[in-house]
Amino acid sequence: MKRNLKIFLLIAVCAITGICMLCVREENKKQQIHSVKKEEKETLVFLTSKRETRHIFEKIIADFNESQDDIYVELMAVPNPEQELQIRAIQGEFPDIVEFIGARKDDLVKYVKGGYLQKLDDFSATHCVNEHFLEKLKILNGTYVLPLSVNYRGIFYNKRMLEKDGYQIPSTYAELIHTMQQIKKAGKLPIVFADKDSWTIHQGWDAIDMSSRGSQDNLFQNVLNGTTVLYEDPIALDSTRKFLEIRQYGQKQTINTGYDEAVKKFAKGEAYMFLQGNWAYPIIKKINPYMDLLFMPFPTYKENQARVVAKIDATLGVSAFCKHPEAAEKFLDYVFSKNVSEYYANQAGAYSCIKSVDVADNYAKVFTDSISSGEFFLEEFAYESEKSNARDALFQNLTSSPQTYTERAFLKEWNDLLILQKGA
Repeated sequence: MKRNLKIFLLIAVCAITGICMLCVREENKKQQIHSVKKEEKETLVFLTSKRETRHIFEKIIADFNESQDDIYVELMAVPNPEQELQIRAIQGEFPDIVEFIGARKDDLVKYVKGGYLQKLDDFSATHCVNEHFLEKLKILNGTYVLPLSVNYRGIFYNKRMLEKDGYQIPSTYAELIHTMQQIKKAGKLPIVFADKDSWTIHQGWDAIDMSSRGSQDNLFQNVLNGTTVLYEDPIALDSTRKFLEIRQYGQKQTINTGYDEAVKKFAKGEAYMFLQGNWAYPIIKKINPYMDLLFMPFPTYKENQARVVAKIDATLGVSAFCKHPEAAEKFLDYVFSKNVSEYYANQAGAYSCIKSVDVADNYAKVFTDSISSGEFFLEEFAYESEKSNARDALFQNLTSSPQTYTERAFLKEWNDLLILQKGA
């Protein structure tokens, strides 16, 4: 009996092994067929720059590839996309399609003048974009990048947690301070800051300043022209004071907390508020899909006085060396179509630049309603890369050693930095 059982088990093991090997062969065969099909297709390399929306493009690209017989888009995601793009430009390996973030005019101009980007004026996708946004991105009287969305800065609130614990949603700066005082008194964290990463540290100051000022275009341009000094500007002085004051209600040593950690803390309910831009929305919702979010401009001294300012966010450009320009145009047509661009806007929590898309984000209605009605400022001023890095380092010094600065001293150092680097 035992001998028969052993024989039966041996036969069963052999059968299972055979089936597994057959499955492996079939899978390898499928992969080989897929590889052959991929090699037969016109391949486009897409360099993505914004990690917060990378998973959105992964889905868009996967769906596009599934629908195509002749085109395959390969997503390239690297830790330092700006540096990677510069290296590839020098090596003659410029990606077919590039996602630019923030549309820094100086960086785009360099790539246009260097002959790396092709003109998109005749692309059919260009006609899908609201002309108002296209006009802001003209370089040498041509269209070289197409905007997908605009971003805005403000303050995130965990609406459900605030209401559950009996705190009001602040509508003025005094109410914000009062709410944070009450939360801190209860032994909880009112607000979390991401001061370790240099790229995000100044965004909080911008959110505070823009809600009172509107666009900063004239301010910084006048500083560069010598007609304004930053440290005598009353709004800038007040913004810096608020920037420092609210940090009394954040975590200890905010300079030690990076962006990713701050997002996780907020998404997991460890803090009631988060001073940031709407670009953090998709990551927050990815971590906590059921979070009841509210995103508003930073509160001013009077209710309903906060101004809404938007900046061009994600833009797409096509390489002048693209071997398959018709395929690239077809991909852009897909991305800028109503359904896909609407999906992107919904998932990114962003306001779309596409004419046919009408996305009303309930979490950020103050922003989207203002932009829809045209009652907003479109920020155009953009620091050159070197100036941006120097400014961010200055902000890190301020947050790590606030006791060494007065508002005026900080702004004077910033003003001097701008003048020193003028034309550099």
